[in-house]
Amino acid sequence: MVGLLTLDSRIYNYGGFLQEMALQDAINSLGYECEIIDYEVSQEFNTFSLKRGIKNFSFDKIKKKLTKEKTILLSNPVSDLITKRKRAFDKYRAHNLVLSKKMSYSDLHSIDLNYEQLVCGSDQIWNPDYNIPAFFLNFGRKDCRKIIYAASIGKGQLSCLEKKTYSKLLEFPDYISVREDSAQKLISSITEKNVELVLDPTLLHQQEYWMKKADDSSLNHRNYIFCYFLNLTDEKVKSANDFAKKNNCEVIAIPYLHNEVEKYTEKLEGKLLSEVNPADFLNLIRNAEAVITDSFHATVFSIIFQKDFWCFGRNAGTCNMNTRLHTLLGYVEMQDRLIEPDDLKNKMHCTHVDIDLHNLKIEQKESIAFLSNALEIS
Repeated sequence: MVGLLTLDSRIYNYGGFLQEMALQDAINSLGYECEIIDYEVSQEFNTFSLKRGIKNFSFDKIKKKLTKEKTILLSNPVSDLITKRKRAFDKYRAHNLVLSKKMSYSDLHSIDLNYEQLVCGSDQIWNPDYNIPAFFLNFGRKDCRKIIYAASIGKGQLSCLEKKTYSKLLEFPDYISVREDSAQKLISSITEKNVELVLDPTLLHQQEYWMKKADDSSLNHRNYIFCYFLNLTDEKVKSANDFAKKNNCEVIAIPYLHNEVEKYTEKLEGKLLSEVNPADFLNLIRNAEAVITDSFHATVFSIIFQKDFWCFGRNAGTCNMNTRLHTLLGYVEMQDRLIEPDDLKNKMHCTHVDIDLHNLKIEQKESIAFLSNALEIS
């Protein structure tokens, strides 16, 4: 059996959930039985960091990130919206993921895990703001094959202290692959191990796979521009409103849980949907006249479904979050689709797009080959 460890699907992030499901199904399609390790973040991380001499480990950061919705739920007047989102996610999760029993960090080390292979990925498992040692697979049997698939760092550089931390943690995995070319260069500079560049798990499947997933949705909206912003700003909402007006469409948006939902309510000239599961998310992209987003995975599915799309850059403090978008858009030679919100006014109308997937298909074969070879035990 293969044990899959990734970011907790209970953070109710569409991209995070869909990449988790996609990697689970990709492993199963290779002839293995995959189980997602239902891992709980705990205070025990701090114990590990001290033993390893890691000074910059912050459980508080992790806890704040992974439990932010709970804080919002208790304090925000839009808690009903969030409750509906969670309900929709939980129901969909129960039918699409195979989960182990809940495990803490100490469980990973004390329980005799019956996994011949361990896979960790994808998404921002190696983001220094999380700094979660288990995401380097520092547990498991001695004879267990340990594979990192499509890890993302979430930024273009690491501090000297972060490099020192990562160089120690990189001793654990047997096979390493990353999602962005910038991450490949960065990780290769701090380890002698081979670092492969592979596709995000959502891109390991053909369009037909995602069409079937989208068919599970009961939504039936038409003639709309779909918006999904992880870093909501007035400029992004205004540009989306203006673009929709020019194209005689309404705007349909899903609020990201970490945003101030009130800002959407005040600024958006359209519909704000709340009780939306991952299949609905896919369906909203598939049936849109165009997609406007700053999300990596919303951009991925715009490409898969051959949709007209525009992608806004995103920064988190002083950190540029666009490296993954540059890599993705480079595969389909559509770097011009990454723009500033103000530039959207020059893009007058929705257009039919015929996205060339030739390079992506080559990368898909190579990514599946990496995963297959890494999993195979002779």
